Amino acid sequence: MSITYINPLNLYTIFVTYLAGNLTVFIFLAMIGISLLAGRFRMPDRVFMSLIALFGIIMSQYLGGLYALMIVVAGLVIYYQLAKEVKY
Repeated sequence: MSITYINPLNLYTIFVTYLAGNLTVFIFLAMIGISLLAGRFRMPDRVFMSLIALFGIIMSQYLGGLYALMIVVAGLVIYYQLAKEVKY
């Protein structure tokens, strides 16, 4: 039995391999996290749409165009549902 040490600065190994288990799952978890934070802190719509579109474009090189569209649509749905529920 050998012991494997993880470099604390190797974020890919920590987040993708051990936290999510798969790059696709990590991308969807990151999109959900971005949408949750943006909805919770009432980020303006234009800023959020720009952010999620940029995230989708960047991640489309790993997933493909259809998944990038799914990321944008799912992110918008989560964001608008949370933005409606948060009342001040």
